[in-house]
Amino acid sequence: MNPIFTGLPTKLGLYVLEELLSTRDHTELYEATQSYVDRAVVIEVLRPDSPPDVAAQFQEDIRRRASVSLAHVSPMLESVQTGAFSYLIQERPRGNSLSALAEQGKKLSYSEGFSLVHAVAELYASCQEKGLAAAPPNPSSIYMDSGEFTFLSPVEAGLADEAHRDAQMGGLAEVLELILPPEMLEKSKLSVVVHWLKNGYGGTALEWAPLLSAIATLRRSKGVRHSSVHHSDKSILHFFKKRYVKRALRAVYASRRRVAFSIVAVLAIGCAGLFFSPRPLSPRQAPAATESGVYCSFKNAVWCVHPAPVSLKEYADFLKAYSAMNEKERQRLHEGMPSDITEHQPKDWDEQLASARGGGKSPENTPVQGVSYWDALAYARYAGEQLAPLELVRTARKHARQRRPIEEWTGTRVEEFLPYRAHVIICPAQGDSLVRNTDLAARSPQRGFRTAQLVQQNNTTSKQ
Repeated sequence: MNPIFTGLPTKLGLYVLEELLSTRDHTELYEATQSYVDRAVVIEVLRPDSPPDVAAQFQEDIRRRASVSLAHVSPMLESVQTGAFSYLIQERPRGNSLSALAEQGKKLSYSEGFSLVHAVAELYASCQEKGLAAAPPNPSSIYMDSGEFTFLSPVEAGLADEAHRDAQMGGLAEVLELILPPEMLEKSKLSVVVHWLKNGYGGTALEWAPLLSAIATLRRSKGVRHSSVHHSDKSILHFFKKRYVKRALRAVYASRRRVAFSIVAVLAIGCAGLFFSPRPLSPRQAPAATESGVYCSFKNAVWCVHPAPVSLKEYADFLKAYSAMNEKERQRLHEGMPSDITEHQPKDWDEQLASARGGGKSPENTPVQGVSYWDALAYARYAGEQLAPLELVRTARKHARQRRPIEEWTGTRVEEFLPYRAHVIICPAQGDSLVRNTDLAARSPQRGFRTAQLVQQNNTTSKQ
């Protein structure tokens, strides 16, 4: 697409266009100077050949931007119609745009990276609160001056919805990938933020308000020092679920059923998390049960195993996310599985949902059943966790309040030894007699599963 103005600098009304910042679907963004007063501005120009509906939307965008005041956003000055050209003038923010910095090969520091995420989150959280639709952030619309960030208004016509939010998250991730050093994207806690922006967590889309809270906690706890993390889905989930652990701690205190060392254990695990260097949980220490999970030692590491099997609602969210995945994302879930494993709908799936809703139950509190081992493993990988080993399933059943137990696939796989072929251990619904299953694609009507999350690892542990 050819630029609207092919020779710069050039005049447009009272302004001199000096540099093309970016080209959008129907508009172009220019840095300019206002004649006579020598004021630096940014001008968004609508393409003269735009159809009437696009021109009408541009005018609505102008009206919406002029009607609101947002944190970190450069003020609107005026909108002008000059001959065939319709354009909007904003005050040029101080400093340089991130696109200009990137062209110069400059990168943000760790502290500046966190400041950028915080400023973007504040802006879009405010838009969401006001019900304003907003275009995704991009490097040409973000300016930095002495570590402070200012934005050109992203407000546009329409109402805020999930599509806008997802695009905004993806836009911020792309900005961070452009302007942060590669080693910071791989090993710092900002890499966790980028991963969550792009993928959500456990199949749940990211929201701006929780991100603001997480960033504030990081900055208080570490002073925004460069700190490496183990970049895995498990640590990412634990990092962002910290607030749920805190809520669980309050429930544990209120129940007064746990002795003092259990509370200390939960505090050490839940509140310290990845933000601090947690003290190891003693192998002799009793498991600590909370609303969010049972924390316990297993193979020289601290684990959180879910107190109940995966629910119909959780599995339904997985199926929805799976249907929208691209081939590369599905290949990641299916690594090491037989080539014919391509779908994960449980046995009698529609009947399970109907029974839960019609029987006075709820999908949130009813375990999914009729899944194969491969289904369970794919869900665990999607959730960024692991299929719970037999020992952790037994621990969870013992220390968490259980509804009617069901058969559960476990992550305990046994290599072939006579007289047994290679198999997976299944935890029975009742009793201690273990079930050994060699058909990992079997979907028994009464069989579900639960997942577990690695919280603290003292020695290297192999992944599933």
